[in-house]
Amino acid sequence: MGRCLISLGANLGEPTEAIGQAQQRLSKAFRCTGNAFRLSNLYRTPAIGGPNGQPPFVNAVATVETSLNPWECWQIIRQIETDLGRVRQRRWEARKIDLDILLYDQLRIWTPQLKIPHPRMCMRRFILLPAQEIAGDWVDPVSLLTVKTLADSLRSGAGNVLVCAAAKARAGPLLEESARLAGATWYGETSLALPSNSDDRVGQTDPLRLGRSDSRWVCLREYPDRSITPDTPTAFRPDCKLVVFLTEPIPHDSVAWEDYHRQLAIELRLRESTQGSGGSNKPDIAHIAQKCTGARYLLAGDDRAWVVHEIVAALEAMDCPIERID
Repeated sequence: MGRCLISLGANLGEPTEAIGQAQQRLSKAFRCTGNAFRLSNLYRTPAIGGPNGQPPFVNAVATVETSLNPWECWQIIRQIETDLGRVRQRRWEARKIDLDILLYDQLRIWTPQLKIPHPRMCMRRFILLPAQEIAGDWVDPVSLLTVKTLADSLRSGAGNVLVCAAAKARAGPLLEESARLAGATWYGETSLALPSNSDDRVGQTDPLRLGRSDSRWVCLREYPDRSITPDTPTAFRPDCKLVVFLTEPIPHDSVAWEDYHRQLAIELRLRESTQGSGGSNKPDIAHIAQKCTGARYLLAGDDRAWVVHEIVAALEAMDCPIERID
């Protein structure tokens, strides 16, 4: 039997009723008995990332034990969304019901149609806080952290993002704009690694070490970096809540973005490695990805406006207020 973690959300019509209907349909479709289906408490949160003026969302998370494979689970939840009136017109728009697979055992799937673990799970309080109620000890196979650990990270201090990009001149203005819109401090290019020794005097001029934990921040690290070689011991900052790897635009449109950046997705543990896939020997963004620990996200750099939108939404999702519905 597989263990599947599913998020449920709604903000049109009667959201609480929609969650209840989705719960019943999921339990029936997965043929769950006893404790094979569990639902977290319901939570109310503001809409994050979508068009302005949306009503608040009601969110919950469910655990399911099933003999179905992930693709069969995905087909079921898409059908339930359709049956309950989900209409897809704009990304992150208001909707009658929204169902997503967050985790399925320790599988890592990276395709244009389906990605498991859900790539934005690690940055969303409205997902992680309900999830830790019923699946706190489940391990995210990408970050190798438990759901509870990921949730605790978003409870401590304000949101922050470290962005790794291949071109500072291109990424800098986008991230500076993102920080401005999100009310975050923009530090520009700064140190990716902590000092190699424990001397407190080292790094005293580092703005991130001097900054307050209750203030949002965004910083940039440019690659390739000639000072980093394949043998350089590099530790990502433990105070980083999310490391974003920003890709360069694809030079042609004859290949899917997920396929074009397949090797980087493997380096980031977003997908399973396959026979014959080797890492790079160059000190580039793909090699540095191997040294990344904790929550990470691979962001397409093809659309400049979307990059800004995604960074702002990530920061807001880390800090969004969340209210339990009794």
